[in-house]
Amino acid sequence: MVLRIISGRLIPSTITIGGTAAKIPTTAATGRITLLITNNGGATLYIGDSTVTTTNGTPIEIGEKFPLDLDAKVDLYGVTAGVSVDVRILEGV
Repeated sequence: MVLRIISGRLIPSTITIGGTAAKIPTTAATGRITLLITNNGGATLYIGDSTVTTTNGTPIEIGEKFPLDLDAKVDLYGVTAGVSVDVRILEGV
């Protein structure tokens, strides 16, 4: 796993995600170039666009970290099978 930070800083945040698709993070950091998502909950988290479901989403298992090179203009969403999951986020700007 590589989190690419050319220069700048890391901005941490947290969100609880359940059975309805929610934006990760709720508001993107201005100038974001990278994103690290950690599933800190007790169920699988699925990520994708605003139509993400447990069927079409990319799974992030319990305790797994998922790095992305993702501009702040791109919206990422997460959903679970109905269980509330604690998601930790690090944005690199």
